[in-house]
Formats: sequence, C-alpha cells, structure tokens
Amino acid sequence: MTEDIWSRPFRFLIEYIKENRMETKRRKRKKNKIRRGVLTGLCILIGVLFVSGISLIAAWLLLGYLGRVQIAAKQNMVPEDMGQAFTADTEGEETLRTGELRYQGKTYAYKSDIMTFLFMGIDKTGEVEASEDLYEGGQADALFLAVLDPGEEKISIIGINRDTMTEISVYDRNGLYAGTQTAQIALAHAYGDGMEESCENTVNAVSQLFYGLPIHGYCALNMEVVTLLNDAVGGVDVVIPESAAGADMEIDGERYKTEWKTGQQVHLMGNDAYTFIRYRDTQEPQSAEARLERQKTYLQAFIQQAVSAIGQDITLPITLYQAVTPYMVTDITAQEAVHIVGEAVSYSFSGEDLHTLQGEVRMGETFEEFYPDETALYELILQVFYEKVPENGN
Repeated sequence: MTEDIWSRPFRFLIEYIKENRMETKRRKRKKNKIRRGVLTGLCILIGVLFVSGISLIAAWLLLGYLGRVQIAAKQNMVPEDMGQAFTADTEGEETLRTGELRYQGKTYAYKSDIMTFLFMGIDKTGEVEASEDLYEGGQADALFLAVLDPGEEKISIIGINRDTMTEISVYDRNGLYAGTQTAQIALAHAYGDGMEESCENTVNAVSQLFYGLPIHGYCALNMEVVTLLNDAVGGVDVVIPESAAGADMEIDGERYKTEWKTGQQVHLMGNDAYTFIRYRDTQEPQSAEARLERQKTYLQAFIQQAVSAIGQDITLPITLYQAVTPYMVTDITAQEAVHIVGEAVSYSFSGEDLHTLQGEVRMGETFEEFYPDETALYELILQVFYEKVPENGN
C-alpha cells in the first residue's frame, strides 16, 4: 500500500524530533559522565594531596571559591508565585521590592543567599542506567529539600510525601510533551529514562508545588545505596516504630524479614537500613506517611553518625562519594560540591530543622493521595526561605 503523500511531512517531523531528543539525551549522558569523571578526579586529587596540608587546603579553597561563584550565578531568582498566592493583603504593596511580599500585615523578603537542593531516592536497584521505556524512569519514593542558610548558619530539611498531589508534566512514549496532569509527585520521575530528564521533571514539579521556589541543584540516588552509606559510617541507631515492626519485603529477588518489635532500639547495618527506609505495607492506610516519618528518623540519626565518623576519618567523604557514584544522577558540579560541603560542616542542624508537609490523606480510585494544607505550606516556606523586613525601624 502506497504511503499517503500528505502524511510524509508529519512522519519526517516526528522522526526529526525523536532524533533531536535522542541526540540531546546523548549529550546529557556524556556531560554527566564527564561530571562524574571530574568528581572522581577531585577525590583522587584530594587523596593524593592529603599528605600535604598546604596543597590540600589550597586545592580545596580554590575549588570552593569556584563553586561559590557557580552557585551565586544561580541565585538570581525568587519564588515566582509566592506573592500571588494570598492576594487579600495588599497594604503597602506598592512599596514592595523584588522578592518581597506581604502576609498577615507583615513584610517578608526572600533570602537571596539561600541554597536549596533536591535529593531523590528512586525505587530502583543496581547502578543507574537509562531505561529504554520512557514510562519506566522509576518513581521518587523519597523526596527531601536540603536548605543551607548562610545567614543563620543552619541546615533545614523538608520531607515531601511521595503521594503529594500536584501538577506534573507528562510525556508520551516518544518522549514528546503531552501537557500536565494532577498526580502523585513521585510519578514525575517516572516520565523519562531515569536520568537527567526524569530528575529535571521532578525538580520542576517540586518547584511548582513550592510556589516557584528556585532549586539550585539535584541529586538522585537509587535507594539501595543507603546500605553502602549506612555501613560506611558504621551503622545507625534507631528506635523501631509500629510501622516497621516485623518488616517483610523482597530485596534483590529474595524475601527479607526482620524480627523487629515496636519500641526496640536497633543498630542498623546492611539490608536492615534499606528495609527500614524502604519498607511499606500498601495494605495499611497512610503507609507512605508512616514511611516518610521513618525516613526522617533515619536521616537525623544518619547525619549525627556521619558527622561523628568524619571527625574520626577526614577522608570519609571521599569514600562515601566513590561508593555512591555508580548509583547517582546529579547536576551538582565538583566545585559546587566542595563549596556545599565546606559550608555545611560548620552549620547547625537539629530535629527542629527537619520538617514535613501538613495535609490530608485521601483514598483515590486506586492509590492514596496526599493533599497538602496550602496555608501551612505557605507559612513553612516563609519560615525557612524568608525573613521579616523591619518596619518603621523595628
């Protein structure tokens, strides 16, 4: 049968678009490999120079300076939709500057020097690799915003329920943009090949959920990497909540069942750490919320243990990086990583700086759906990312 002559231009156009997207993906993957190579080289350089204090400090300071310059270039944006979210308070609006807004009679200014990074735990095992199926990029079962505040010299972390309903961009099986839909935010990562496009789609979804919040970098890790990180710092102590008692899940094709009891203190090693943060009984209501609470508990304990371990072995960050590289997709450069670490080590962090979204869990047609409390979310953003502007000298 002869092809309809009128369909040829459209077929050629679709093929051109697909080929163009494939070339873009190849360039991104090559760029990601180069970035990993640079970071690996940095690790080797620091290891070699470790025996020479002056050289190590000079190299570290130089990279940190370059990283600060790179991040500063990204810090020229403010949350796009915060000023329009609550429009009832217009008093003094004509005097507002860029990045300022009025809320409940007070003026707030966005902290322009703040650094915000999105960390994603992906429900995949093994080393990262591009999926041939553009609907199989993997879901983001763990989502955390890490916020470094130079002004207050502290770190804040915001956990996001993977079932949070928000607007995400969707694509067809050819990778062509098909519009937006309201769905669980974890699905944003699934639309893509599991590499940069999946991460960028998730970044956009989180930014939109947070009223256009600028996100300065991302890091996605296949979730089983927690086993490597956990054991590298010597294990983590946690108290077993009811949601994890007797956890039973499949790991690498084998059943893995614990004998944990509610209230028991356990030193997590190996697969225990992965089970603790990953296990979820989907037959139980609000299981995603319960798992997020466990992830918060684990994260706080891990940070404390990691700081202690690094105090005993200053080369541990190199070991950690080398361990996670095969399981990671990131757009954070080597220079930026050095700057971030250099800042973070001197910042404070406590349980009060670990936040989750308030809201309501409802049962959808098939899966649970989490609807955030918009007012509470707005006020959390003000608390973490904004500061009050003194009025009349007060």
